Amino acid sequence: MQKILDAFSDASKKFGLKINIKKTEVLYQPNSTRTREEDIMVDGNKLNSVLEFTYLGRTISSNGCIDDEIQRRMARARASFGRLRQRLWTNHHVSLRVKGKIYRAIVLSTLLYGAEAWTG
Repeated sequence: MQKILDAFSDASKKFGLKINIKKTEVLYQPNSTRTREEDIMVDGNKLNSVLEFTYLGRTISSNGCIDDEIQRRMARARASFGRLRQRLWTNHHVSLRVKGKIYRAIVLSTLLYGAEAWTG
C-alpha cells in the first residue's frame, strides 16, 4: 500500500496537487497474508488509522461487516417514512397508488441506496 501511495503522491505533485493528510485516512482490513496493521506515510507524515469511515453515504468498516450499515439505512428509511406521515400518509386526497409510488421513490430508495455494493 505504501508503494502505491508514494507513486500516487509523486504523480499528483507533477500536476501541482498535494494529498491532504488531514482528510486522508487509512482503513486496515486484515486477510490471510496481512495480519498486522502497517503505518502508511505521506511526505513523512503518518496517516490516521480508523476502524470505519463513511464514503458517499455508505459506512465501510475494517471487519467488512455490514450490520451497522444496514442499521443506519433502516434508521434513515424510518425517518423518511416518518417525515411523510403528516403530509402524505394521513392525507385522504392522495390515492393509494400515488402513496405507493412515493413510498418506493423515497423510503425504499433510502433503504436500499448502495445495496448492490453490500458484502455478505
